[in-house]
Amino acid sequence: MKTIAAISTPAGAGAIAIIRMSGDDALAIAARMFSCKELADFTYAEPRRMYLGTIRAGEYEDRCLAVYFKAPKTYTGEEIVEFHCHGGARLAREVLAACVVSGARLADKGEFTKRAFLAGKLALSDAEAVIDMINAESGAQLKASYRMLTGALSEEIKDFSDKLLDACASLEASFDYPEEMEEESVFDAKSAIAEALSKVDKLLSTARTGALVRNGIDVAIVGVANVGKSSLLNALCGRDRAIVADIAGTTRDSLEERIEKDGAMINLIDTAGIRDTDDKVEKMGVERSYRAAKSADVVLFVSDATRNLNDEERRILKSLPDDAKLITVLNKCDLPHSERDGVVFVSARTGQGVEELKAEIAALVTSGEVDASGSVITEQRHKEALDRAKASLLSANAALEGGAPVECAALDIRQAYFALGEITGETADEAIVDRVFSKFCVGK
Repeated sequence: MKTIAAISTPAGAGAIAIIRMSGDDALAIAARMFSCKELADFTYAEPRRMYLGTIRAGEYEDRCLAVYFKAPKTYTGEEIVEFHCHGGARLAREVLAACVVSGARLADKGEFTKRAFLAGKLALSDAEAVIDMINAESGAQLKASYRMLTGALSEEIKDFSDKLLDACASLEASFDYPEEMEEESVFDAKSAIAEALSKVDKLLSTARTGALVRNGIDVAIVGVANVGKSSLLNALCGRDRAIVADIAGTTRDSLEERIEKDGAMINLIDTAGIRDTDDKVEKMGVERSYRAAKSADVVLFVSDATRNLNDEERRILKSLPDDAKLITVLNKCDLPHSERDGVVFVSARTGQGVEELKAEIAALVTSGEVDASGSVITEQRHKEALDRAKASLLSANAALEGGAPVECAALDIRQAYFALGEITGETADEAIVDRVFSKFCVGK
């Protein structure tokens, strides 16, 4: 394939800029641009060794390092050369332009990783883990994407989907010899379906919290006016993010801030104080508060530790969805107050209890509901494929149990196999592959 080139480091000034080429002519193109005292010609470069020399890029030259990776033991499976230059944005662009002039073409988004996938170096789910690792903002997301990158998910799916394919082949073979083969092939198919359903259900059970790992936990801070919601947001963030005043109705719109705790990303949403008001703008803020509370993964219901709940607060609690994950937070615990069970006491002013509150929220991702060290479904595409596979497996099982022709069960099993193959890439069509790699940056 045509040799491609791209800048593989972020745009802007930095210590080093890496320009990468991949393709059959990568070494020859590099030799036209780079020279060093150790080699008469860079085409004689020893693989995986850095050479210090001079690169010529149009009107410019730079002292840089060059390294050659010999196919097929490379990321893409092709010949690869990298130039490690000084990190000026203009210089990196000049070196890239020189690569193109010398015979390469500009790489498309994710084309290096796409070539790795096409060369069989990565499963499609492994490739998706690459972009997830690049975009990871929390420890939990990084762990989940790294585990997927190591091939854990693709290997697990391939193991039981291969058994499905074998069972399907056995059923299809029995079409011509029903008396000799059908009973045994049906038994094997039922066993393979049962195993696959168990594995699919286990993976699907991680999808909800997998979304929390990927996107973070949306936490709405709600309550009546003047209980310290904005002060709590500032305490959780560790900085003055929201304006705090004794005047009721200071917060009229939702404020958002992200923090990380114990590897989990927490998306905090400070909302307007809920109260009856004639102010048109504040009333819109109150409506947004209710919407935020209903859509959030967790609701921090904030009240005043120095008093009991009032009627307005009880109405707010009744308005929340029955399945809402609710944490009742009593602020101002640095003042005289009575002890109560089932609540979290904090003082936004002194910081008392704030770290414990963060830990309780983060525990929804880092423990209990999801084990980030296991296979976790974080991609919506994977969940949809697993849902389709499960539906086909249930249909196949019903056909076999109900005495329907084995041809019907074989068709359902094959459809389940193709759905699972979309995750690993074995049965993914070009449109799915293109959609996955369109999410990548250029240079990866």
